[in-house]
Amino acid sequence: MTLPHARLSGFYLFYFAILGILLPFWPLYLSSIGLNIAEIGTLMAVLMMTRIVSPMLWGHIGDRISRRMRVVQWGSFAAAVCFTGVFLRTDYYWLLWIVAGYSFFWNAVLPQFEVVTLRYLGDQHHRYSQIRAWGSAGFIGAAIGLGWYFDMASIRHVPIMLLVCFVALWVLALSIPGAEKPIQHNNPAPPISLLLNKNVIGFIVAGLLMQLAHGPYYTYFSLFVEEAGYSKQSTGFYWALGAISETLLFLVMHKILPKTGTYRLFQFALLCSVARWILLDYWVSNAAALFFIQIMHAGTFGAFHAASIDFLRRYVPEGLSGQGQALYSMCCYGVGGALGSLLSAWLWPISPTYAFAMASGVSLLAVFIAYMTMNKS
Repeated sequence: MTLPHARLSGFYLFYFAILGILLPFWPLYLSSIGLNIAEIGTLMAVLMMTRIVSPMLWGHIGDRISRRMRVVQWGSFAAAVCFTGVFLRTDYYWLLWIVAGYSFFWNAVLPQFEVVTLRYLGDQHHRYSQIRAWGSAGFIGAAIGLGWYFDMASIRHVPIMLLVCFVALWVLALSIPGAEKPIQHNNPAPPISLLLNKNVIGFIVAGLLMQLAHGPYYTYFSLFVEEAGYSKQSTGFYWALGAISETLLFLVMHKILPKTGTYRLFQFALLCSVARWILLDYWVSNAAALFFIQIMHAGTFGAFHAASIDFLRRYVPEGLSGQGQALYSMCCYGVGGALGSLLSAWLWPISPTYAFAMASGVSLLAVFIAYMTMNKS
């Protein structure tokens, strides 16, 4: 089976280019059309909330059809169609429906595509990070390029940039054949209850808390650094710096992971999160310190994601691979991300310090839960 390296990498590139526009510039766009801090936080939470339902639903379908890429292709198409609604109206309640609609399909796509990528890789699963690194490249290109662009042009161009990326994602999905295995009707898929064990539950709870801790960062970082006196170009650069650091880590992860092991890499990521949010709160105005803090994204996201994907590969049965990825996405990025955004929307107007203290506190709790429950190998 030939590995379509360029097309797999290209899909990750455009998927995360969308994220590279949404996270740094979508809140700034929403602010420019008159939405307040609480409304922006709620819309960002809705973006995460759809991960609670959509990945599990589509993961269930993906595990039961012979061509999993159909889920990715239809999901990409539906996301692009739903997103066009942002050009019709810009009032808050309308945008709630539009964000819920496009993110329901967009959030379903990545967990299923991860399964397709790992099936193409087969025994070369250690090469996953080299392909996934192109996702980070897409994020970097969007954050830096558009940061420079929006210092000269209107932030109101954000929806156009996003639509272009959504359409490109769909076109790429159509070009990738599925690395599918025939469904064995005589061998039914194992029950999802196999995942309900101490090791997996501990991993999911710790991962949920980790994504909850990222809530203040993903929701308000752009507004936070602008208030500290940075330009849009600098804002994009600091977002991109985090992605650059994770990309460099991904490129050498195939050497690091076999030496550290999944558990130790996972705990390293959690400990980075404990420190990062305290530092960000106190040192945001210091450009050199902010540079270092953003490099820590290699730990809080890069190491976390690589360890999580390897954990799922090792502990989720083959017949549950799609639902295992979906469970991870639903609980960690869905429930955790939504709770993080909602808590941030409540705490941030009181004081950003409260939001970052919450983030470091739940990260420390995640360290303890992982230590008590997860397999130490």
